[in-house]
Amino acid sequence: MLTIDDVRAIPLFSTLAMTDLERLAQTSADLHLGAGEWAVHEGGERALFAVLAGKLEVVKSFDGVERRLGWRVPGAIFGEVPNALGTPFPGGYRASEPSRVMRVETQQYYAIAATSPEVALKVSALARERIGGLQGIAAEPPKPRVTLFGHRWDTACGDLRRFLSRNQITFEWVTPDSPDLPAQWPGTRPPDGDCPVLRLADGTLVSRPKARDLARHIGLQTSPGLAEYDTVIIGGGPAGLAAAVYGASEGLRTVVIEREAPLRAGRDVLADRELSRVSQRGLRRRTCESRTPAGEATWGGDSGHALGFSHRSIYARSSPRW
Repeated sequence: MLTIDDVRAIPLFSTLAMTDLERLAQTSADLHLGAGEWAVHEGGERALFAVLAGKLEVVKSFDGVERRLGWRVPGAIFGEVPNALGTPFPGGYRASEPSRVMRVETQQYYAIAATSPEVALKVSALARERIGGLQGIAAEPPKPRVTLFGHRWDTACGDLRRFLSRNQITFEWVTPDSPDLPAQWPGTRPPDGDCPVLRLADGTLVSRPKARDLARHIGLQTSPGLAEYDTVIIGGGPAGLAAAVYGASEGLRTVVIEREAPLRAGRDVLADRELSRVSQRGLRRRTCESRTPAGEATWGGDSGHALGFSHRSIYARSSPRW
């Protein structure tokens, strides 16, 4: 439970009148977070937060790769950008150690700002500073995670390109007849028999990989994280992902099994990609696993709990639904 002294310890609120301090203490949420727990996820609804104890890291996903942008320590606030612009959170805030955080709902923040304009001025100034930092990050040229060398009409090369695209992995495709070949593919050109060849961000070369091997190389989850689940969902389409999010929201240990990519691109590619980003964000919020690619699945065993794949089995309490 928050006290007036807790609220006054935040520099932003230290000069508020006693009535405003009491209002914040009574209406704000007192969040106690363990290490690894989130105060708010990227894309979360706007609110104003203040760190009372502990330490939080600011993280944002770029091309599916999490990047740390900074830290928030006791006395610091966050949420100034969403409140200033009326947008969701551009990044997530996760406790790196046991922490205590105060959450002020937007309605209460505006009520305080109306009676204490200096609070709104300080938050706006901090928002302008943080927006400048976000603009600098956004202006950085994106670096492809994979460089793919392959012939234009090679079926295997086309399959790898589709796999990378559907899993939202940025890549650069280099063909043997490219006019900028020396710059795009430094070093010796791969022989035709080894194509397609992929060069990963760390310089590793992979020749003619299977989808599962490529998934492991680029960090996609290919094996279960738990020994047993409550629910296994086969297929990462719109219905499968929705079922996974809602199942996990009810506390079920849930895993999604997908052959190629969650929410495979269909007629409306752009819409599908956006839905995929939103759905995967929802899975992360609900601690639900998504496993790609899976291969063929078989259901067996007298108990009806074993779901077998070509590489290992997953055990679930409920029967799968295709």
